Amino acid sequence: MHKISTDLLKNNANYLKSCILYEVLSEKPIFDCFRHFCKRNGEDAMSYNDFEYYYYRFYSGDVDFEHERRIDSTEKTLSELPLEMLGMITGYLEPVERAHLRSMSRKFRAADETEVLYHNQVRVKYTPSSLVLHVDEKKFSYDIDEENGEFVGKSPIDPFNCFAQTLRHPKLQMEALILHLSSQVPLEKREKLLECLPPSLHVKIVLIDASPNETFKIVSSLKQGALERIAVMGCPVKLADVFETEQFKQAKYTNVGCEKVRTKDIPNFYNLRNFHIQVTSLTLNQFKNLWDNLAKNPAFQLCRVKATVFRRSELAAGLGLHGHENLNEKGNIIYRHPIPDSLGFLEIEIKNDGLLIRRNN
Repeated sequence: MHKISTDLLKNNANYLKSCILYEVLSEKPIFDCFRHFCKRNGEDAMSYNDFEYYYYRFYSGDVDFEHERRIDSTEKTLSELPLEMLGMITGYLEPVERAHLRSMSRKFRAADETEVLYHNQVRVKYTPSSLVLHVDEKKFSYDIDEENGEFVGKSPIDPFNCFAQTLRHPKLQMEALILHLSSQVPLEKREKLLECLPPSLHVKIVLIDASPNETFKIVSSLKQGALERIAVMGCPVKLADVFETEQFKQAKYTNVGCEKVRTKDIPNFYNLRNFHIQVTSLTLNQFKNLWDNLAKNPAFQLCRVKATVFRRSELAAGLGLHGHENLNEKGNIIYRHPIPDSLGFLEIEIKNDGLLIRRNN
């Protein structure tokens, strides 16, 4: 049997249209149809745009082989699409891809800003060996040469610019922002990272582990009224400026964490609503002094005090707590300390490694 040349068939428009009609009748997804079409007729038989045009024309019932695409339409480039459609496309892009697109033209930048950009969580950890950025489920990691502090290798986008592009979208809203800046990273490098922060960042929950000055800069960049929960690390005395910011005052929940707290510094925590500290050890009298002062603070809600050296049995005996009647379902000892001039009390849960104290009104 004489075999017809595929090159000859490629140049026959009606033959190609009949092949497309066959694919339409197969009722398979268009991408599968196009792959099958190319397999039979060659990769260069027809562009996907032309195939798609005739596929949907035939699919709608308009089977006119004499019709030419050039009669009623011209092929549009990406930049010619309406802003609303471009905005839908950019919604599927990752932060790095958005950064590239926004830098290409004003129209792409405008398209990217048509809709609200929402991130569930953004996490940044900056150490002498790496800068790691998590945006929701995506992770971007950049290794650092610990000798010169510079990033290793070449990245298509500057790591700091990636962080900036992630946060500087004008309609960005975030559920949570977590920042950990190691004090071992050179100061000028940490400052460069903080310069990426926008002046009014819309975020509900923030956790900051940085120096007091850096914490103040970060908190000051948060949008007032949006912040609901904030946790910071450090000594309360050094964080005094942070506590005076409107952002910290307006937050519904605040927490201060500090490791290796000296006994003489514990009074600095008495006026806080919530805190979490680590101490070496505390005597029975020091523990009593702690909750006596917390009971006088009307704003106090909860604290966790961990001790490196802690003898739960000795503390319980000193409080006169004996037997199983003072144990909760977790096996921890419960002690209730009355709040002066109130019907409320502090519920003190004595754990194996310290105390959990919560206010109960």
